[in-house]
Amino acid sequence: MLVSPWVVAEYTTDASIQQTLDQVSTQTNQLNQRLSSVQRQHDRLLTNEAALNEHIIALTGSGLVFRVLQEQNINLPKLDFDPGLSDLIADARLTQFNVSQQQQEIQDNPNDYPANVRLPELQDRLQELVVTAVSLQQAQHELTETADRLRSSIIEQLFWIPSNPAFSLSWFTTAPGALVQQLTRLNDQFSVSLTPGDLSLWHWLGALLFLPAVALYWLRPRLKTALATTLKTGTAAFYLPTPQTGSTAEAETAGSNPLSTLLALALTAAITAPVSLTLLAIGNLFSGPQAPNTLVLGPALTAIALSLFVVQFLRRILAPGQVAEVDFQWPDKARQTLHTFVRHFACVLLPTSAVLTLAVQQGAALSNDVLGPVILIVASALVAYFFRMLLKQLPSGFAPAGVRWMLNLVLVLLPLSLVVLTLTGYYYTSLQLTGRFLATFYVLSGWVIAEASARRAIEVSSNRLRLQREAEIQVLREQRDAQRAKDPDKLQEPLPDMTAELRQVRQQTQRLVRFLLLTGFGGLLYWVWADLVGVFGYLDSLVIWQYGTAESPGSMSLLDLASFFFIVLLSLFLAANLPGLLEMLVLSRLSLRQGSAYAITTLLNYILTGIGLVLALSSLGVSWDKLQWLVAALSVGLGFGLQEIFANFVSGLILLFERPIRIGDIVTLGDLSGVVRQIRIRATTITDFDRKDIIVPNKTFVTDQLINWSLTDTVTRVIVRVGVAYGSDLDKTRALLLSAAKANPRVLDEPEPQVLFLNFGASTLDHELRIHVKELQDRNPAIDEINRYIDREFKRADIEIAFQQIDIHLRNGEGLDKLISRQPPQSSQ
Repeated sequence: MLVSPWVVAEYTTDASIQQTLDQVSTQTNQLNQRLSSVQRQHDRLLTNEAALNEHIIALTGSGLVFRVLQEQNINLPKLDFDPGLSDLIADARLTQFNVSQQQQEIQDNPNDYPANVRLPELQDRLQELVVTAVSLQQAQHELTETADRLRSSIIEQLFWIPSNPAFSLSWFTTAPGALVQQLTRLNDQFSVSLTPGDLSLWHWLGALLFLPAVALYWLRPRLKTALATTLKTGTAAFYLPTPQTGSTAEAETAGSNPLSTLLALALTAAITAPVSLTLLAIGNLFSGPQAPNTLVLGPALTAIALSLFVVQFLRRILAPGQVAEVDFQWPDKARQTLHTFVRHFACVLLPTSAVLTLAVQQGAALSNDVLGPVILIVASALVAYFFRMLLKQLPSGFAPAGVRWMLNLVLVLLPLSLVVLTLTGYYYTSLQLTGRFLATFYVLSGWVIAEASARRAIEVSSNRLRLQREAEIQVLREQRDAQRAKDPDKLQEPLPDMTAELRQVRQQTQRLVRFLLLTGFGGLLYWVWADLVGVFGYLDSLVIWQYGTAESPGSMSLLDLASFFFIVLLSLFLAANLPGLLEMLVLSRLSLRQGSAYAITTLLNYILTGIGLVLALSSLGVSWDKLQWLVAALSVGLGFGLQEIFANFVSGLILLFERPIRIGDIVTLGDLSGVVRQIRIRATTITDFDRKDIIVPNKTFVTDQLINWSLTDTVTRVIVRVGVAYGSDLDKTRALLLSAAKANPRVLDEPEPQVLFLNFGASTLDHELRIHVKELQDRNPAIDEINRYIDREFKRADIEIAFQQIDIHLRNGEGLDKLISRQPPQSSQ
């Protein structure tokens, strides 16, 4: 680290100035030496970069390309920046300022200082030091940028070129001898660092992992007992209290704690960890700097420790009576199938992890590896077979058909693709992908366990909330029974229905948890694959076709085509899920009118789809100046050939913006009445009161007369018509009708109910009871309850509800005599 003790010196005497000049000169000489070294490295690196491209072109198709690239990658400079360089520049500038102040002091008081003070010389030396330090800092940055650029280019090319000879008849002829040579060299290649002088602080700290391993092994019986108690009682062992409830079934459900599954998983991990921690400690001791042509055993032991922990953890939670059966409640057949798969998969995972870490360390010697490709081919084929048998044996209801098809595509074809890559000589590429696939398997396993744990916690919390609400409803039911016993004729309010509310709360919680899991594990997956994202830039050099003119040429690469499909799929995914997520996280917390949230999410769906389409076409080189003519042509076509569809689309936008109808509104359109369920781009779905879905074009709502019963207010008027017999007591009739309205809880007090005697009918005295109800669904129930009340109370008050009567009048018997005289005589027998 560079230091500058001359910062605080007083530059008033020749001795102090000379001392500072000597220090500055020494610092400048050191910086110049370092600057020359960095510049030489940079020039050599630029020369190697140009020569490397020539070598790659000359050796195209040869197996030596991989060795050349690996040697260049190993020899790239790894420059460590001196953190004191920036401090040195700052101190030098501060010293310059102090010298300037001293010069000003001498000029103001020349009689107080010697005449031969060499401050200008000191200023020049300090300026030289600053320039040299800044040049060194810039040269270091340039060297680092060049090295990083060259390293990225080398890694990209290593990924896309064959590293080993392809499997052929000649390979099988030379493989036995090469395998014997490799096994002979293998013993000499292992590097073990166990000398106390070679062990760093990190090694000694890693060795401390033996302590928790021993402690967990000693506590294993107690941990198993605590795990059994947690799984049996459904509570967090003896740390969380279990609430008391009435019945045994309710106690079993309500006693389950949402954290019990997490504790059970933690106890399972603690029981599984001792062996893995021991291997991890040993691997840390065997880790050390890798000398040329050597292999370090530590990373292999670390990889085995991680794989062993994952396998043992999965096997234990899938065992009978463990977390998967008790808490996750997975079907027995599915759990047993997964348990068998994990046992078979372990036989492949453990050796593959070790071979993978050792093979990566070989560097340029990887092209001579014979044992590694064979192990990787066999392991990948077995993994594909195990996954195929797993998906075949799982119950049909374990996953939807589309998900099972996707799992077959990914879990079976990807391992087989590694087999093909290795057979064709892309061994290095297979190793890089295999490492990411294993890490992806670990992440996805964690995803499945976390999702099942969250679902269990939501289920337990929902059951507790359901039991609490059921207890509240039971109290209300008992109160109703007590009131009914006192007053049997009094109308009772209906009991609240908590089913829909609980279902909505549960669905919202599940969506939020899934979003959080998607964010967390999606970030982990990106971290796993992030270092390989850059290698796909090589696809940009693979041109599929060219277009344009000589003045403005253009080309379509494989990367552009892949970007097109990725943007399309991402846009469809966001358009399908982001509006719902926005509604759950934001819109549901705002005071929006009914249907407003649906309108916002639908418009967001359209916007995301449109933006995705534009970006996808842009990735193919289709800019807006080329799209505008297409849009104009489509507009003309829409105007003539698709005018009805276009009219319905525009009408749908009008419905979403003006909102004459909203989701959940009760509307009447001609002879059709029902509830608005969906407003789509072309048509709107209405569910009538017979629960039939009717698809109505959006244009109809804009051009025809529409009745929206709940547009501004859900309060509506209900008319109950009653006809009483002539001679009835009209005052008593009026009083009973008003009491029927006031006794009904559905009838609003404001506006007040009205009773009107409107007509002298043929047989009845016609009355109307006019009431208002708050909700539309209260109309028919209110009419039913009021009619029953009227029928009961009118009977008690001796008021007759009249019905139509017909009077028949006979004038006299003359007409009957004439009719009889016209009948023909009866023949005698």
